[in-house]
Amino acid sequence: MKFNGKEYKNFVSAFDESNLFTHFAPRKTPTFIPRGKSKVKTLDEVIEILNDGDVISYPHYYRTGDRGLEAVVKKLREHGKRNIVLYGNAIFDHTDPWLYEAFKDGIITGIYGNIYRAMGNHLVAGDLLPWVGVGLSHGNRVRKLQVGEVHVKLAFLPVPMADIHGNANGVMGNPDEYCGPLGLATADAEYADYTCLLAGTVSEETLIPAEITMELTDFVVPMEKPGLSEGIGSGTLDFEKIRSNKFNAQIAENVTNIMKAAGVMKDGFAFQVGSGAGLIVLDNIRQYLKENNITANFAIGGITSMHVEMLEEGTLRHIFHGQLFEPSEKVIKSLLMNPFHIPISTGFYASIANKECAVNMLDVAVLSALEVDRDFNVNTVCASGRIIGGIGGGQDVAAGADLTIMFVPLATGKDGKGFPKIVEKVYTRTTPGEVIDVVVTEDYVCVNPKSRSSYKEAILENGKKYGLNIISMDELLAKSKEKAESFGVIPKPKPTTDEVVHVIEWRDGTLLDTIKRAMPK
Repeated sequence: MKFNGKEYKNFVSAFDESNLFTHFAPRKTPTFIPRGKSKVKTLDEVIEILNDGDVISYPHYYRTGDRGLEAVVKKLREHGKRNIVLYGNAIFDHTDPWLYEAFKDGIITGIYGNIYRAMGNHLVAGDLLPWVGVGLSHGNRVRKLQVGEVHVKLAFLPVPMADIHGNANGVMGNPDEYCGPLGLATADAEYADYTCLLAGTVSEETLIPAEITMELTDFVVPMEKPGLSEGIGSGTLDFEKIRSNKFNAQIAENVTNIMKAAGVMKDGFAFQVGSGAGLIVLDNIRQYLKENNITANFAIGGITSMHVEMLEEGTLRHIFHGQLFEPSEKVIKSLLMNPFHIPISTGFYASIANKECAVNMLDVAVLSALEVDRDFNVNTVCASGRIIGGIGGGQDVAAGADLTIMFVPLATGKDGKGFPKIVEKVYTRTTPGEVIDVVVTEDYVCVNPKSRSSYKEAILENGKKYGLNIISMDELLAKSKEKAESFGVIPKPKPTTDEVVHVIEWRDGTLLDTIKRAMPK
């Protein structure tokens, strides 16, 4: 099947090696011998480099606090640029309505990345056609740049501070602009023809430390507030509020007991946990390590002040930090001052084009889903025709970890309707079941009989000892349906046309699934 000019191979398996490339894409070299001159330019000057149809890239680490992308799109409009393709990570609601307006007007005509909510509504309605949206994991986004599947003409990277030569970091400058690690942007800087820093503060003195360095930077554009830290938080970090949620508490207890049954929490293990219930799991891990005098090797994923406290108290040896989720003084100070709190690139984290990546060193990962099906396939993106989530690093982590635990509510209900979360077939497959080892709900645990985890047998053998209610997938499906019916009528799936509006790529670039256009009302 062909979308956006790319002929797709269908997904075969999570570890199919027939799609590997043999060499990285070439990088553009300077057209002059550098002589230490200032690289400070205006955004107007930089925009003039672009021709109609070029690809620009823009990372999303400021999340809803980002201000730079709107400034770039405004300049594209002012300079009459057309048919520009945006190579993004994620598109949030703060882009509404100006990004869609740019699309309607032919300024932007293509978007890569996970498109959320408001823009997602336009996507499923077919408003972006003939462009078909492309959902991709963090690791796959880097891989596509590395092997030349996507060639970026100009990368725009918002930073709180840079020097005039093009060195930048995310932990200096104005505190309200701190964005932490710049790992989501390093591949953009390396593989784009031109790299432009949008800097809140520009220093005459050489900036150290520098995650984005002058060897990759072409332009530095001074910009008032390219992004605000307040938009970075990915959900509440209020422990009391999280713990008071019955679902979070039940899920966390089940997940923690799975880890105890598995015996995975041992000296030198590595882990990743998410937000919400995952934050309670992190607290439980911390207490277990303290009580048993265990030190974990490293943690990756959404890093919080609790991770920092674990590093300082000695229950954690290293933090591999690729993306900031908590822009607190404690986390920023740790990034600056603690040599064992290490900013990493997204390629180091998860790209299979590299000769190794950190997700493959994980002993255990705890992830969340919108729904899971009979074959343990996971959907994190589209619920009943509405795009409400993304892929992020979920694919990469699930494939890399020895033990991948996926949690999901048994069912939910609203307005007299019930929604089972364990289903015969997920609406959209975003992660294949072969890399999911255990599915957890509030009351039940289901172990994938095809799991290749080295911890599988220990969970099955020790589960009862740790209070786990382990049931089969058939039983879990029935219980999910029963609970959904207790909330009300289970609605039928919303009808769609046969027209594809969005593709889901696996981390090797193969076609994992598609989302089709919603049937007009």
